[in-house]
Amino acid sequence: MSEVNVKPSYKINILMRKVKFKVTRLEKGAYMHKELREGPEAVLKTLSEAESQVEATAKLLKEQLEAGVSYGFIIGSGTSFHASLFLQYLLNKYTELNVTAVPASEFADWRPIGAKKYFIIGYSQSGESSDIVEAFNVAKSAGVQTIAITNTPGSTLTKISDAYIVTRAGEEKAVAATKTFDVQLAAALMLTYQLIGKSLSDIEKAAEASKEILEKEDNIAAIAEKYKNAEHAFGLGKDSAYAIALEASLKLKEAAMVHAEGFAAREFLHGPVQLVDETTPVLVFAPSKEGFLGSAKAMEKIAQYKAPMILVGPKTAEVEKYAADFIEIPAVESDLAVIPLVKAAQVFAYHVSILRGLNPDKPSKLSKVVKY
Repeated sequence: MSEVNVKPSYKINILMRKVKFKVTRLEKGAYMHKELREGPEAVLKTLSEAESQVEATAKLLKEQLEAGVSYGFIIGSGTSFHASLFLQYLLNKYTELNVTAVPASEFADWRPIGAKKYFIIGYSQSGESSDIVEAFNVAKSAGVQTIAITNTPGSTLTKISDAYIVTRAGEEKAVAATKTFDVQLAAALMLTYQLIGKSLSDIEKAAEASKEILEKEDNIAAIAEKYKNAEHAFGLGKDSAYAIALEASLKLKEAAMVHAEGFAAREFLHGPVQLVDETTPVLVFAPSKEGFLGSAKAMEKIAQYKAPMILVGPKTAEVEKYAADFIEIPAVESDLAVIPLVKAAQVFAYHVSILRGLNPDKPSKLSKVVKY
């Protein structure tokens, strides 16, 4: 009789603990969780509603080329700077444009003094970041053409730009950017595809692949459980995934209070590998099988020091042996893979944060828009 009484009580206790965890998750990080899951639809909405603005922006850049202006800067801060790096990768790889990504706060000192033959593209989710607005004003005073990519219609940046693309993520309340970064990546792909005459509809595949990552959230949460106590971590990326490694590391810092740094995969061997040991998780991002193979030397070296590696990318038998854990992304064209790759990074950082008892919606030292 006692067994009959004990078992239901035990099951109730387990159920209550699960309910308590779900309630805590809803209370802490409710916005970040909701918004990261809205990312795929935000990408699709941007595709369907921002095409005319992308066309106008591409037209301006083509006119710049015709006028002999092929060089430009792409600026942004924080997450937006990582989007700038991805757009630099695309434009330099596929077009006749030659662009350099620069942190917005450094632009005034890095720009070519006195030169007018360049253009500037600025990423700002709010369109109000003081570093971006100031950089645009500096550029405009020199007669430079300006292009804004922002998530906020009617913002200061749209008002002072010669062309702009407004992404369609909707309001983002969590301080840690998730869906707004998704659409920044989409805008980079849309602009590049428009310039080279490639169908924008291909980008839908990236949104669908990102949805598949969300279906694996429980699996990613289980991986996060294994590393919730890590105080240090690294993100490594190859090719287009370099920007994702930087963003993944930023999310771990912002949301989970983990000291994390991002590097190009092989660059990690030039010094930072000195810091790894069996307590240091290393997330390795690759947009393709070739990307993983290009990172294999770095993984081989890291494995010698027993650092656990979390591989994020398409299944690749040649490197699976290095993985303590593997987050598989659907097979899509490598440039499109950044969108599902970063979704995995966002979900991982979110769950590490919650498991550490933190509130990723409101990091204590950060604000949504930096205006000072």
